[in-house]
Amino acid sequence: MKMNNYRTYGIALISLVSVTLICGFAQAQSSLDNADLYPGNPDHGWAAFNGGVGYDLWTPLGDTGGGGTYMEGVGVNNRQVEGNYSFALYAGGGSYDISRQLANPIAAGQFSIITRFDIAGAGPNLVNLRSGNTLTSFGSGELLSFGIVNGNQLSYTDGAGFHVLPSGEARGSVWDWIVSFDAAAGTYSLSVTNLGGGFADIVSGSLEALSTTVDSFAVINSSTGGNQNVIFDVPEFQAVPEPATLAILGLGLGSVLALRRRKP
Repeated sequence: MKMNNYRTYGIALISLVSVTLICGFAQAQSSLDNADLYPGNPDHGWAAFNGGVGYDLWTPLGDTGGGGTYMEGVGVNNRQVEGNYSFALYAGGGSYDISRQLANPIAAGQFSIITRFDIAGAGPNLVNLRSGNTLTSFGSGELLSFGIVNGNQLSYTDGAGFHVLPSGEARGSVWDWIVSFDAAAGTYSLSVTNLGGGFADIVSGSLEALSTTVDSFAVINSSTGGNQNVIFDVPEFQAVPEPATLAILGLGLGSVLALRRRKP
């Protein structure tokens, strides 16, 4: 009978830990979108569709000057960066930028995105992380930006200013970017990899602000003219779980292990 009591208690405790684990994953917020999941592809008006999970609506920014959105991929130019379709911006006679706000801001976590810059290289052609989601301009609330600015090599801007990466010719290649950030402390590390092989690098430093959160990301294309496109896909955020959640998980799992060691 005592053994049955221990077993019943153990099952109940394991169930409690399982529920806590699920809650922990819920607190470890994930926001993800993928162009392949949009209806009616190629859906050139994808900005009007709130796809994915963990995000609010796409929002064109106020300093947009004449471009727009389209869906790159099968049946278009076959320049997608992942799957069959990818999001894309064209600048047209001016520029175009758009932001995506998180459903919940993140203080610390990781952001990843895949890009291709089919551009001449003029102006800022970038992805950035932002505090807030001010719609007046691309740079409003910027914490970190990366891409290509007035040239053919990769670059990034952080709290220390503008930096060029020794990537060589970066236009046309597919780049995988991963940013680990602590917006409260104002620090980050950034890795970039050419998915076709070749250049890869990791840099770190200070964000352009501290004691804040990441609330949105944005993308801009400033290369005017025909066939000047910024293509991107699978933008994903992963938040770091709350310390209290990790402590509860540790306590629960520790109790289960202690129970298994206890004699009947």
